[in-house]
Amino acid sequence: MSTTLRVALIQQATLWQDPATNLARARGFVAQAAGAGARVAVFPELFTLGFTMAPEPFAEALPGPTTEALAALSREFGLYLVGSAVETHAPHPRNAAFVTAPDGSLVAIYRKLHPFSYGEENRHYTGGTECPLFEVDGIPCGLQICYDLRFPEPFRALAARGAEVVFVPANWPARRISAWSTLLAARAIENQMAVCGVNRVGRDPQGLDYPGRSAIHDAFGEVVAMGDATEGLVLGDINLDQLRAWRERFPALKDRRTDLYPLL
Repeated sequence: MSTTLRVALIQQATLWQDPATNLARARGFVAQAAGAGARVAVFPELFTLGFTMAPEPFAEALPGPTTEALAALSREFGLYLVGSAVETHAPHPRNAAFVTAPDGSLVAIYRKLHPFSYGEENRHYTGGTECPLFEVDGIPCGLQICYDLRFPEPFRALAARGAEVVFVPANWPARRISAWSTLLAARAIENQMAVCGVNRVGRDPQGLDYPGRSAIHDAFGEVVAMGDATEGLVLGDINLDQLRAWRERFPALKDRRTDLYPLL
C-alpha cells in the first residue's frame, strides 16, 4: 500500500458551457500533472461546463462521453483522474463526480448529495443518495462536491468506513472563500483525514468570480499545498504513514458516542 500520494489540483478557468473546448484543454493539464509525478489529478466541479443551472442539454449517461474522455487520458498518462459531468436522471439531472483509473476503468461515481438551494441548484438537479468508497493504489478514498463541504455527516460516514482521503471538486465563489478554507480544514481535523479541495478560477456569465484557493489539508488540518487565483496546478504530497500514525495515537474516531446519536 502506498505511503505517499501526490495529488494535482487543477485550477481551471472553465469556459462557459463549452464541453468540447474544456475537454480539449484537459489534456494539457493532465500532461502537466503526470510530468510532475502526480498519481491523482482532480478537476473542478462540472469542469466541462461551469456551474450551469441549465443542465438538461448537457446531460449524459454515466459511463458516457465525459467519463470515456478522461478514461482515455488516464490510460495515456498513467494516473487517476477525478472529473464530473451532468448525469441523465429524472425528474432532474444529477451533478456527478467520477474517478477513472490508469487502466481506463471507471472506479467510482458519486452524485452530489446536497444541491445548493441558495443558488437554486435544487430546482435543476436531483440529489444523490450514496457515498461510495473506492481505492487509489490501495488508499481508501471518497468524493464530495462543493456545497457538500458544509455538511459534516457524509465526511464522518466516509471516515467511519475507513476513508483516508476525500476529494472535493467545487465552484466556490470569491465572496465566500473564507468559509471554503475553514471548512476544508475542519473536515480534515474532525475526521483525521486528508481533504483535497479544488476550485476553479475566473468569472462566469452570471457575474460570479472564482478565486481558486484550491488546497490539500492533512489529517491535522494543516495546509500541504494551496493555490492562488492563477490557472494551473496545485501540487502536494499526502503522507499516509503520518495520517495512520495520528489515528492510532489519538483515536478520536473510536471515541465517538454513537449510542447518543444513532441517526449520524
